Amino acid sequence: MQSLNEFEVWLKSHLPEVAADLNAGATEEELERFSITLGVTLPDDFMRLYAWHNGQGRRTNAGPWYGLGFLPLDRIQQECEMWRQVLKESSQESLTSLASRMKSTPPGYVKKQYANDCWIPFAYDWSGNYLGIDLSPDEYGSYGQVINFGRDEERKIAVSPSIGTFIDWMVSELGSGNFNIKEESDGGRSFNTLRPEKYHFLDALAVLFPES
Repeated sequence: MQSLNEFEVWLKSHLPEVAADLNAGATEEELERFSITLGVTLPDDFMRLYAWHNGQGRRTNAGPWYGLGFLPLDRIQQECEMWRQVLKESSQESLTSLASRMKSTPPGYVKKQYANDCWIPFAYDWSGNYLGIDLSPDEYGSYGQVINFGRDEERKIAVSPSIGTFIDWMVSELGSGNFNIKEESDGGRSFNTLRPEKYHFLDALAVLFPES
């Protein structure tokens, strides 16, 4: 994915602290072990993303995904195991009640579920909400589509049909000047969209992808 190289060049120029926080790429063996452990078949562009960099080290508060943190494989595994335990321990009645509040944008792309063990996160807000790939899409969705999900995300949005197209979109947005980098009171810097001007990327996505 050529866009990954362009993205890294942009990060080094505008957010060098985030670029410096990126881990080395995962090996083929690490990716294979991760896939086997979770029991999923990972899309090629997910594999290429993690061969590029295996998440970030969290030495800075900002993450590369419009501020969201870039999860390394070991942390993804922890998050997936935690949600799978939630599904296992929840009653069917409780899951059905939660599912009744869920929505999909566009309709029929993301299953109306509170959680799904085939939603694999790669970006995290450290408050229980994620961007990730959907390996169990609804009728009209695409295997590996990028979606939002998590504790507070009742409206699931099919943001992009794949990680590759999502990164292409983000690089295009950054190239057009759609970013807002601010100095924060703790001495760190925040990284968000300028259009719309929001302070959480998942809130920006809700504006960019309104309900039909």
